[in-house]
Amino acid sequence: MAIIAVTGRKGGIGKSTITANLAAEMVAIGRSVMVLDADPQGSLVAWAGLGEGVLATLVKAVDAGNPAQFRKVAHAATEEVERVLIDTPPGFTDPALLAGLLADLVLLPAGPSSLDIMAARDAIELARQARKERGNGKPVLRLVPSKVMNTRLGHELEGSLRELGEVVLPPIGQRAVVAEAALTGLTVREFARTSRSADEFEALAKAVEKALR
Repeated sequence: MAIIAVTGRKGGIGKSTITANLAAEMVAIGRSVMVLDADPQGSLVAWAGLGEGVLATLVKAVDAGNPAQFRKVAHAATEEVERVLIDTPPGFTDPALLAGLLADLVLLPAGPSSLDIMAARDAIELARQARKERGNGKPVLRLVPSKVMNTRLGHELEGSLRELGEVVLPPIGQRAVVAEAALTGLTVREFARTSRSADEFEALAKAVEKALR
């Protein structure tokens, strides 16, 4: 049983996209999964409601503004499934810290921009603060290059993230198929199984499973 929090101090970095597609990949390898949508915008709940794909049965809204209830829901979920994924809201310190205090693994996506790198640095400090408070070596931190494009900044992103001092996982590219899948209520695995994006999410899921060992 493990809790995976996907968090960041900035919006638009692909948190919901990564959470949803990781969930589908984990289901594909036989894991039982629950996705907790802690973002007040309810992006994942809306995504799941657009179709009849795997997300329709996995996603549950949770109020991160109520710490006691949030903890209760997260811990209860670990009794039901093997992998609990939490999509946290951007820009709010308290829910991100709370997720870090609960999670076994924190994933920190970052895109190819200086603002994203700075936000990732702040998010790392927050996750490290949670780890210090817990005193048990958790959460494990991993950086995820997100929305990577064929540009100079895109090519340099992985190197820039490594300089932040944490392990960098396989990248996720910025491709139209990712958005197209979401518009149908599906994940990339369901919408375009043979696409490069599907391969990227599969590689990311394998790396996440390895980080949890």
